[in-house]
Amino acid sequence: MSINLLDLVKDQVSGVLAKQASSFLGESESSVTSALGGMMPALLGSVIQKSASPSGAQGLMDTIGKLDLDSLGNIAGLFGGGASNVNGLLNSGGGMVDMLLGNKMGGVVDIISNLSGMKSGSTSSLLKMAAPFLMSVIGNQIKGKGLSFFTDLLMGQKDHVAKALPAGLGSVLGFADFGTSAPKVNVNMPSSSMPSTEGGNNWMKWLLPILLGAAVLYWLSTKGCGSKAVDATTDAITAVDSAAMDAANTAGAAMDSMGAAMDKLFTHTLAGGFALANASKDGIESKLITFIEDNTKVVDKTTWFDFDRLLFDTGKATLQASSQEQLINVAEIMKAFPKVHLKLGGYTDNTGDAKANLRLSTDRAFNVKNELIKLGVDKSRLEAEGFGDKFPVGDNATEEGRQQNRRISARVSQK
Repeated sequence: MSINLLDLVKDQVSGVLAKQASSFLGESESSVTSALGGMMPALLGSVIQKSASPSGAQGLMDTIGKLDLDSLGNIAGLFGGGASNVNGLLNSGGGMVDMLLGNKMGGVVDIISNLSGMKSGSTSSLLKMAAPFLMSVIGNQIKGKGLSFFTDLLMGQKDHVAKALPAGLGSVLGFADFGTSAPKVNVNMPSSSMPSTEGGNNWMKWLLPILLGAAVLYWLSTKGCGSKAVDATTDAITAVDSAAMDAANTAGAAMDSMGAAMDKLFTHTLAGGFALANASKDGIESKLITFIEDNTKVVDKTTWFDFDRLLFDTGKATLQASSQEQLINVAEIMKAFPKVHLKLGGYTDNTGDAKANLRLSTDRAFNVKNELIKLGVDKSRLEAEGFGDKFPVGDNATEEGRQQNRRISARVSQK
């Protein structure tokens, strides 16, 4: 189904609602717009989850059927009608939010408040306003159609929700099956080097010809069919056996390679149940947890740990998508150790203008801080500072050294 409900919400609701709600809530329009950008996919994803059971889907249909779609289609008029209209909207939306989010609402409010900079009370109220408008957009699409169309429409929204959902909200809401991406393998290894295990008995394709050949050889020898036949059969068995050995050696080498990669991984499950993804034994995740858990390690101003999987666009402060996995790991570590505070430091090599390098390092450090806040870390627990080309850890005369100097580091400032 080609309909993207989030695009419809953005076109028909978000802009007008942000303008009207910002005045009512006493928040900036840009903050409300940012908050709605996270709320709508969160609410739609929860609608999709709720519709997974027949009773849930029917309950949603009944809720949508009670809406006054004409009134909800006139946002400016609704807000212009006075406090009673808005209070009615909040009451209606409150029931919907309770139905959709339940005890997850607090986590959603925290993440969206950090993302948008809005007060948590404003975020909670905006959620209650947003829910009826989202339902009205769905209601207009399913008007006159049945339950089957409704559920098909919602199932077609999973990819759109997965792409629009801010980082961190998916885990809070349990959207593990959203999106079409294949699950990531914990070993950074090309699939072509992985031994096949299709059907669970791949070795049988080598064993069966050997057994068959042995049976033929025995039959020929007992029937007296001559040494040539026996020799030919023996050669065939030898060839099959050689191919089997080659395959076994290849599979063994691949398994050795996978084992070596596994040996380099730092596997750790945090107190809240989060398993760190693709963390290295020498990476920042391992070093942070070791430092935090070791009571003999004291907080100082000289112990820094380098992020090892953050990538920025060249000459810019824009984080590349591949950085997200390590950012999520670090955010989850901070959630598991709520007393921990971090200071983030940005650094460059000494190439180019020193002032420009200082500005770039500062922007990068603050972008990492902002990403961690989006992932649910309270902003009061994070500091950021750029140091430019100061404090090099590598030789700026070599490319390898310059690459080492272009880094983001973290220091535990409280634990």
